[in-house]
Amino acid sequence: MTYEFVPPIYPDETIYSYAARLHVYWAEKNHRKTAKRLFGKAPINIDQRLPLGIEHIARATGNEVDTLLQHHTFYPLFSGFVSCPIALKEAMLSKSGKNLANASSVAQAGIASLGGSRYCPLCIERDKLQYGIAYWHLSHQLQGVTCCTTHDVELVQVEQCTRKFELPPQQDESNGVIASKDALRLARLLLRFNSDFEFNIPDCREDYWGGPSELLRLKNQYRGQNVDMAVLMEAVNLLSEKVFNFRILSENVVFNLIHCTDYYCHPTKHIFLCFVLDLLSVRQPETSVNRDLHNQILERDRFKTIGYYQLGINQLRPTSREVNRSVNYVKSIARQIGVKYQKRTKFITPDIEARIIAKAKAGVHRQTIAYEEGVSVSTVELFINGVLGLSEKRRNLRKESRRKDARQSLLNTMSNLPELTRKNIKKAIYADYMWLYRHDKTWLYQTLPAARNRTKL
Repeated sequence: MTYEFVPPIYPDETIYSYAARLHVYWAEKNHRKTAKRLFGKAPINIDQRLPLGIEHIARATGNEVDTLLQHHTFYPLFSGFVSCPIALKEAMLSKSGKNLANASSVAQAGIASLGGSRYCPLCIERDKLQYGIAYWHLSHQLQGVTCCTTHDVELVQVEQCTRKFELPPQQDESNGVIASKDALRLARLLLRFNSDFEFNIPDCREDYWGGPSELLRLKNQYRGQNVDMAVLMEAVNLLSEKVFNFRILSENVVFNLIHCTDYYCHPTKHIFLCFVLDLLSVRQPETSVNRDLHNQILERDRFKTIGYYQLGINQLRPTSREVNRSVNYVKSIARQIGVKYQKRTKFITPDIEARIIAKAKAGVHRQTIAYEEGVSVSTVELFINGVLGLSEKRRNLRKESRRKDARQSLLNTMSNLPELTRKNIKKAIYADYMWLYRHDKTWLYQTLPAARNRTKL
């Protein structure tokens, strides 16, 4: 059903903004009535980026479904980064958001602080002059876009209820804060990617056709099949803190984006990693000058080691410390020149063996026993395995010790915070709670407070 007077949707306007503007034009006071009228369902949550009920609002306003989907949502961008674009499209056309989060990879995004709605103070004034009313711009709403690419100023973020249809403030006297160059470059790149998929022009896809792995290859960051993750994460975190004031990518996500071809995540994460890699300087390949310098250092340390042997020092570890090389390095040189070096021999006496077994039976850690007796950990393990049933006994001792600690942790938490529910207790001591759940469930359920009935009023 199309209503008699429905104003057109404005350029770069979100579906949510369009509904809010119609709510104002119709002088409707009840948001549920507007939702029912436009989306056929009330209440309904309409996201600025990936809204629901597009098919119904298209019929109600006389707009084309594809026009709303392609030019007034971020479906084009997300469709290029999800495993099943058809499922995402069907979720957005329907009135149910049950499958939208999973279909769009937003559920595991971990970037909630980049949500909310944003507006540009200068766009507010421009829209009022041109259209008589300010509205929400789609280009301001994508997670990762923190500035207006038209006026080069930072966006103002506001929190709002997506079940109520509200327009941005119609007056903002501030001239805006000038955005940083990195924030502007990232915003333009994110919107370029969306435009790429929106108009099917492979602009960004040609620039970043191979994704993060190809960018790393072009920057000469690979060493064989490996990447120096410490160096890479330092660059990622530095730029993330600079643009967002928090770290947007974990090392696990970065690793998967580089090495896994079937890893799907929020588009902002993928594009931000490409953005960081694009700014990385090209790592210079190893030259003959570098190799010559390395060989000179090796030759210097070799003569230094030989000098110690000629002085009569035949102990490996003191020599390795003096030349700042490994024990194997100084040992190999000793063998090459025929120097007899002092070996560390350790004879295990019956007294040492008895003490090791006694400490093992008492539950002392293997490394502690090895340190106290001056032997290796493998030697301690050898004696433990040589006593029938001792290894099993030590496992049981560790389990009982863990049970005691977990029980005490639960009792302390319940004593200090008696008002906590079962769910909150689990959050407070998650590791201890889950250990008891797996290994001591009967005691756990007998000790926990009674479950509370949360009946809806």
